[in-house]
Amino acid sequence: MIRKLTESDRKAVLKFLAAEPELNMYIIGDIKNFGFDSEDQAIYAEFRDDAYYAVMSQNLSHIVYYAKDGDFNTKWLDVFQQFNFLFLSGKAALIKAISPHLPNMVEDRLEFMKSTTFKKQDDVDYEGVEILETEADAELVYNLLNTIEELDSVKMKSKDEFIQYLMDNSGDNGTTVFYREDGKVVANATAVGETTHTAMVVGVATDPDYRQRGLGKKVLHYLLDFYVNHKEKTLCLYYDDPRAGALYEKLGFVHIGEWIMLLKEDT
Repeated sequence: MIRKLTESDRKAVLKFLAAEPELNMYIIGDIKNFGFDSEDQAIYAEFRDDAYYAVMSQNLSHIVYYAKDGDFNTKWLDVFQQFNFLFLSGKAALIKAISPHLPNMVEDRLEFMKSTTFKKQDDVDYEGVEILETEADAELVYNLLNTIEELDSVKMKSKDEFIQYLMDNSGDNGTTVFYREDGKVVANATAVGETTHTAMVVGVATDPDYRQRGLGKKVLHYLLDFYVNHKEKTLCLYYDDPRAGALYEKLGFVHIGEWIMLLKEDT
């Protein structure tokens, strides 16, 4: 049986998702931050023998799917099609079972890492680093990230949608740190989907005209220090460039698996 969840399901579904908290941080974060009654979000679950087997979170154009194993129930396809989604992602072994049923989507494979330790480096100062608080800040961050070729997901949102995304992932739900120069944001790092124990690093970027000055390192190190050492939370991230993987390993990140994001070909 697959059904939409309600507030009465909160405790039980979070207990199920806690079996793999890093892999489920998006779904846990969606439940924590937006609950079960948001206009932009829906949480569904599949039950087998009256026990949780799989959970899906739909938030705006993104669907995240999790299950105990790779035995995919095709009845989920009817649930997915209720939503105008552009992305469907999850643990690689699970998404591999889904992708043959969605031939109009292409795979983007990413390595998944986490960090529970970070040693502050004496040669990296945090002077000038700011924390995003206003929509005006968010617009400046958008202006930077929208110019970075590798950040395709930014370009798939309108400016207003991305500004709202950053504001929704502020305060207790996440943190964006940036460095400003010449009236614009030139380096940025963001943590989104913050839960009691985890957050996801995204949007790490430096304006090409301001590179080789350590500004990207400055904001990323600030974010790592803030979360790992001060908030005592695990930071997770995805990467598809081995050079980035080597950099993150030096910062204390370790591999925990492979993640697949399915993207609609016409996006």
